[in-house]
Amino acid sequence: MLVRKRKEGIAVANLLSQNGIDIVSSETLLVAQSPEVKYIISLLTYLHEPSNMEAKLEVLNYILAHNELGDSHLFRSKSIPLNRTAFFKSLEPLGLQFSPTTALQLSIYESVEYIISSFRLSKTSNAYIQFFLDFVLEFTQKPTPSIQQFIDHYNLKKDSLSVVTPKGINAVQIMTVHKSKGLEFPVVIFPFAELDIYKELEPKEWMPLESSYAPFSHFLLNYNKDFEAYGSEGESIFRDHQSKLELDNINLLYVALTRAVEQLYIVGNASVSKKGEENLKTYSGLLINYLKSIGNWEGATFEYEFGVFEKIDLPKPAKYPTVLQREFISTPKEHLNVSMATNAGYLWDTSQKDALEKGNLIHLLMSKIYTKSDIETTLLDFFNAGVISSTQSDELFSTLEAIVSHPLLTPYYSSDVEVYNEREIMTASGTIIIPDRLVLFKDLTAVIIDYKTGDHYDKYETQLETYSDIVQEMGYKVSKKILVYVNSNIEIKLLLG
Repeated sequence: MLVRKRKEGIAVANLLSQNGIDIVSSETLLVAQSPEVKYIISLLTYLHEPSNMEAKLEVLNYILAHNELGDSHLFRSKSIPLNRTAFFKSLEPLGLQFSPTTALQLSIYESVEYIISSFRLSKTSNAYIQFFLDFVLEFTQKPTPSIQQFIDHYNLKKDSLSVVTPKGINAVQIMTVHKSKGLEFPVVIFPFAELDIYKELEPKEWMPLESSYAPFSHFLLNYNKDFEAYGSEGESIFRDHQSKLELDNINLLYVALTRAVEQLYIVGNASVSKKGEENLKTYSGLLINYLKSIGNWEGATFEYEFGVFEKIDLPKPAKYPTVLQREFISTPKEHLNVSMATNAGYLWDTSQKDALEKGNLIHLLMSKIYTKSDIETTLLDFFNAGVISSTQSDELFSTLEAIVSHPLLTPYYSSDVEVYNEREIMTASGTIIIPDRLVLFKDLTAVIIDYKTGDHYDKYETQLETYSDIVQEMGYKVSKKILVYVNSNIEIKLLLG
């Protein structure tokens, strides 16, 4: 089935599907058309953004469609007010065991597998889900991907993300005439064969201007029949434009009519006026004109046949027969008898290493945090990378929040200030310093913050004074120098500029 436009292909696909005819098309094979994939995206959106009621409603609608829940309105009205944790808890009587906390702690790929398993989205092989998982895996190769980044990436790519199908499937294939170039098929159906050759969507043309309009030599105008009235130049542009349209669309018609090996069916509205005159601006009008030229046109007859039904050649058997995968292959991490040890260098498992390792980890985490909103994301990234355990994540969250929420530090973790975390600064003599946090204000003042663990030492204050001198050489007035001691409590040592 060859169509000119995407919407025509969708219309044909819907008609064939309603009549139980199997089809293959770029539209029906879009991964985004899969209800299961739509559900996964909606659920990821709701997990990332619990206040997104549109995503939550899409999740509810899918659950309603796949479970016997009686009054659907009652189910929605009870579920909508529930918070995220309570909502998923309410699904347990349906046999749906799903923890939003677990999902958020997993990598994106593992989270999707967890969703598929928890909601039993694929009991048998599902090409859409399998291709979607491949897409997720490819995305997760990027450094520290987040759920929101993945959702944005998917929305950008979903209109072109299609399932690849093997050749030899017994179904009607729907494609545009452009995509069919160079291909051939035993039987071709060409519907909507009443295309207006000269019809365009908001065409434009450049019109040359007289020298009095300098420095502009041309002006972009809406293209229409009025171009003929713009003098000899306008008439020439009009004729050239019309000729190009004719050539492009006649070539397109040629492609459509030469793809069939055995049978070609052309379907279109008869472009004939009340006087019986064909419209030569359309494909169907040209075909009627052809029928008239050979003496076959009859005004009351709308079906014409040429040639005979004949099998040209039997399809050759595939060299490598297609093997259908019946089972869906994907094993969530919780079903594996595997435990993962976090980075040994960051485990606080011995008293000898505790201070040094905790100090290194705090420095590393704080280098990624610019505002309070970065804490949860940073800890999740470190957990997914295997640097910290879930227990450490909870402990570290309290520590990091205590730092950024401290009354003396809060102004320096605002989104209104310019921040440089662990940025190298080279002095005039070639020495390099790396302050833990340098905060710059619009009035050319600056605040320097360094994080320490363990005991207090005078050398820390001396180091801050050195940083201050160098920053002031850069043209900033250092108003404060702050030492943040991170131990069992958060202690602030404030050195004025």
